[in-house]
Amino acid sequence: MGMRNDQTLDVGVVGLGTHGLNRAQTLVDFDQRVYGSDASPDARNRFERRFGSAHFESPTELFEEDLNAVVITTPNKFHEPVATAAMKRGIDVFMEKPLAHTLASAERIADTAAETGQTCMVGFQSRFLNVCKILKWYIDRGFFGEITHVQSAYMRRRGVPGRGSWYTSKELAGGGALIDIGIHVIDLLFYFLDEPTVADVASTTRRDFGNQESYAYLDMWGEDDDANMFDVEDSASAFLEFEGDRTATMETAWAVNADSVHAYQIHGTEAGALLDITDIPNTDGEVDQTLEFFETRSGGVDHYLDTSVTANRNNPYREQIRAFLDAVAANDTPDINTVEQALAVQRLVERIYADNE
Repeated sequence: MGMRNDQTLDVGVVGLGTHGLNRAQTLVDFDQRVYGSDASPDARNRFERRFGSAHFESPTELFEEDLNAVVITTPNKFHEPVATAAMKRGIDVFMEKPLAHTLASAERIADTAAETGQTCMVGFQSRFLNVCKILKWYIDRGFFGEITHVQSAYMRRRGVPGRGSWYTSKELAGGGALIDIGIHVIDLLFYFLDEPTVADVASTTRRDFGNQESYAYLDMWGEDDDANMFDVEDSASAFLEFEGDRTATMETAWAVNADSVHAYQIHGTEAGALLDITDIPNTDGEVDQTLEFFETRSGGVDHYLDTSVTANRNNPYREQIRAFLDAVAANDTPDINTVEQALAVQRLVERIYADNE
């Protein structure tokens, strides 16, 4: 599926690792002109071999090109300098989640977006899944009545993303499992509950597996450096209270002795739902896309009514890039995955970390 706007844009990609190459491929698939930037000569060479496009050692050099937009896939610590420099030069920004490695850095990015008026979109791709959009449609129309509680979990049986990499460095990433995958849980909770105000939080973070010499696994995203740099949590649990007497539980883990799961159970006064978007092993980011509704009725005789929703599968990574490009081409402001929404998520992440120092 192509873009809704057929304008060809000039888009830079900063950070040419796996995520950067994937985003560049999506841009090329949408007939955009791509340019690359990475401090690593090997990464730049891979980019040139694959795309035959201009590439630069630093974002500063890249921004000398007449760019419409930039996609940022660097380690979290470097989001702020790249994003703020781009926006100050009139370049719209899409960055991978999270907004930044710390709340203070995230706030400076949000301030720059407000001051410059540039688009700043953050990669919470789950909002673009068809099953998530369907669930949100039913929520907004009151199908579930009053939603009182949500049980949520994103746990991997073994899924530390490269022990000893920047993902497991607090200085570079800002945290571990919570800021990496738990942040997706918080984002979807806020999406389904219409950006609620957090009233209270009780939480715990742990480091039980990833820093152990005996850490056993079947596969790993990235390379295993035997946890030579591992000063972050590999799991977190939280009980959240929102204004309006609504609550949620959240479990997130890079490693746990249980089945992998990414799911949300919605408790409503009129109906409930189970959304399952668990990662599918050995695929390039594909997930289950299962949605079920649960009702209890009294017509004829009392009975349960369970409904399975059938919808086309979709690729949320491509759809969020398409939405970003359409907004840039139309000089419009997207209303999904905004910097304000990402900042609200970051505030809760920071609150959980602060409670566990």
